[in-house]
Amino acid sequence: GLKLRPGRVSPLMMSSADPEVDTSRAVGERDSGRHLDDTRERSDAVSDLYSPFWEAAAEILQKRLDLTPYPIPAGYVRKEAVMGKGKRQSEVFTQSYAFQTPKLRQIRAAHVNGGAALQVLNFVIFPHMNYDLPFLGLDLVTLPGGHLIAIDMQPLFQSDEYKAKYSGKDVLDMHAKHAENLPWGGDFPEEAKQYFSPAFLWTRPQEDKEVETHVFDAFKDYLNKYLDMVEAAEPATDPKRLQEIKDRQIAYLQYRAEKDPARGMFSRIYGPEWTEEYIHGFLFDLEEKMEKGEYKVGEVLPCDAKLNFKPTPVC
Repeated sequence: GLKLRPGRVSPLMMSSADPEVDTSRAVGERDSGRHLDDTRERSDAVSDLYSPFWEAAAEILQKRLDLTPYPIPAGYVRKEAVMGKGKRQSEVFTQSYAFQTPKLRQIRAAHVNGGAALQVLNFVIFPHMNYDLPFLGLDLVTLPGGHLIAIDMQPLFQSDEYKAKYSGKDVLDMHAKHAENLPWGGDFPEEAKQYFSPAFLWTRPQEDKEVETHVFDAFKDYLNKYLDMVEAAEPATDPKRLQEIKDRQIAYLQYRAEKDPARGMFSRIYGPEWTEEYIHGFLFDLEEKMEKGEYKVGEVLPCDAKLNFKPTPVC
């Protein structure tokens, strides 16, 4: 199994200075999936860390936004499989949630649970392309060797003007408050740095309790701070700016889809065909929606589904 110990390179964030690391691959792609059979280290651990996170997020979203459902491809709302062999066999599910608003193109979450040693909540908000808002990325990952937490309002641009707008004193103060309890998690690839803000919270807590307390507090604070930005956001109207936003959004989505650290894990559990459709048809679906002519800037997509915030039975 893959161990995450101080001093070892994390599977989510690889240092480009490490000669053994292939930095052309994913932030986390290397080895992702190989460690899934090793459940020993977390046999006494909390087996459902991230449901309370999702429940808190769902409550905040419903309170603060006028949500409508966002379409999830058929067969992708919930997926279940059996993982491992013999005594180590366990069930794993992936539950998807998706919403939209006039300012936010897609608000989506993927909650994976395969027992104590495999838990993920990947929660991302993508603004519409007529807003220069950052993306909100809340990535919570628990593997056999420990926890990997990446929380950020990921910038479209790295200009001083953009940083002043979206990484001001209030945001940096919030980051500093949480960084006191959640120490820096180590290096990550040079090419990924353009997608992180000065308020990037990247940490590898050793204990479940740290996740349930310090990470939980940061998760809620970043979500609420982001929604403050959304409330204040005004649409861009300048054609040059709109094109810049479009170019940066697509670059970000292509990077994330290509380097998705969950690809190995999902492929191993559910097979590559399901995995690629999930990544391109749901998790990072803007290009596909644009190619099909389904996405119109600032318009809500039609969706027959009902608003859902709770785990669903398999259809």
